[in-house]
Amino acid sequence: MSDGVLQPAERLTLGALRYAVNDEAGTYLAIMRLFTAGISGFLSDQSADEITDRLREQGVELDRDTVDQRLSYLVEHGNLARSPRETEARSVREYLRNRSRYQLTPRGELVQRQVEELLTRSDGAREVSSEMLPGMLAGLTRLNRLCEQGLDRADPTDVATQVSTLFAQFEVLVTSTRQFYSYLAQVLTRFDLGRDEFVLFKGALIDYLQRFVDEISRHLPQMADQLVALEPHVVPLCERAASGGRLVALDGSRAQRAPGLEPDDWRSLHAWFLGSPGRRADADNVRRLATDALRALLTNLRRIAAGADRHQSRYGDLVRLAGWFDESPDDRAHELWAAAFGLFGGRHLSFAAETEGDPVPSTRSWWDAPAAEVPVGLRMRGDRQAGGRASARADYTAAKQARLAERAQQEARLRAAAAELAAHAGPLSDLRVSDEARSAFLDLYAAALTRAGRPLGPTGTARAELRTSVTSLSLDVRREPGATVRLRSPAGTLVLRDLAIELSTAEPAEAQVRRAEA
Repeated sequence: MSDGVLQPAERLTLGALRYAVNDEAGTYLAIMRLFTAGISGFLSDQSADEITDRLREQGVELDRDTVDQRLSYLVEHGNLARSPRETEARSVREYLRNRSRYQLTPRGELVQRQVEELLTRSDGAREVSSEMLPGMLAGLTRLNRLCEQGLDRADPTDVATQVSTLFAQFEVLVTSTRQFYSYLAQVLTRFDLGRDEFVLFKGALIDYLQRFVDEISRHLPQMADQLVALEPHVVPLCERAASGGRLVALDGSRAQRAPGLEPDDWRSLHAWFLGSPGRRADADNVRRLATDALRALLTNLRRIAAGADRHQSRYGDLVRLAGWFDESPDDRAHELWAAAFGLFGGRHLSFAAETEGDPVPSTRSWWDAPAAEVPVGLRMRGDRQAGGRASARADYTAAKQARLAERAQQEARLRAAAAELAAHAGPLSDLRVSDEARSAFLDLYAAALTRAGRPLGPTGTARAELRTSVTSLSLDVRREPGATVRLRSPAGTLVLRDLAIELSTAEPAEAQVRRAEA
């Protein structure tokens, strides 16, 4: 797809989904289930007569011509294919009945599997497969050990098995985490949680979610170390796993491999546990989402504790009223409607509106009348309390002047600290600076590591810049075993080991413009 327009091949591929949403979806699903139920259905081919008989056994009555039309439709959209197997017949009649046999295509199997998963999936919570983390850590450790011992001596099948197992566990972990947080988001957006629901939700959130976050926090540093150590060996590892023989398609291209057996597949694993430049690791985002969930839990707790005098939501009342309507006969339902909403049958009276300025007179039908204006507080939170008169406009002039003065002082201190650090431009080893310069150095150092997005490798370099009106500083950080950087200040001594740090300066753009104007 390019520029939001589907290509003809892509449109043809998506046509395989049509049978699940058309008017005869029930019969199409019954036919597809005969081809996907068990390994026997997947590997066998079946005729229209066999499909008709098997459908009749399941209580689905379709004549043979209708079944043949359904099968032809599925063949046209790529879900089924006509079998190449020759038909053995003892008579012309038997040949005419069995001349067309059908078998499942890979596209049809994928679509039907997704349809069945969608139909059987519930909106309830699903546990996070955190038990995959120890297995993944053990798998990464074994792969690192294989690389240390030499990939030339490793069995290609064993390498491919370990990599495929690692990514299968990773897929289960990511899928279950995504589904759990999707369910959690649905619950957090509700403002109608009762006390019983709140207690159950609190137990699931505080107890279960906290255990999952603890598992992530415990395994994340070890997983990051193993991935950093394994990163230089990813390409040789995939090449060794592929040396055991590859399937070649009819057009000469190599068939698609299992996840993890191509170097590009490892980017998702690194993004989840290590992050990337300018992007936090997904494991860190999981912990952030847990914090957001706890904050939403406290919001619901404040609403429940606010008291019965504040009606935050009528969800429970409306559900109870809907149940009464469902169980009531017609005459009782009309009485219930009149009692609940105060609406009675039309009397067909006609009279002029009482006020000429009323844009919608009371005699106008609801079908044609515009929607009523509902206040935001009532619509979103069920809050019916009047806002009252607006308070007098506060004068923030003094506060603004104080904040501007503080900002000017901060900028002056930052310029002085940058100028002090610029005096030590070059490779750093042992220097003494003021506390302000030490804070500016730590900010630069933290910004460089954050921009790198992952632990520094043996050849990686992290860089950050600090620009003021008089000085432009650049800080380069790289890993160098045995190197030491010592920074002394009145607040204490900072020692950075196995790191090489270099400061460089440049004339800022503002200074160049002023010099050119002078």
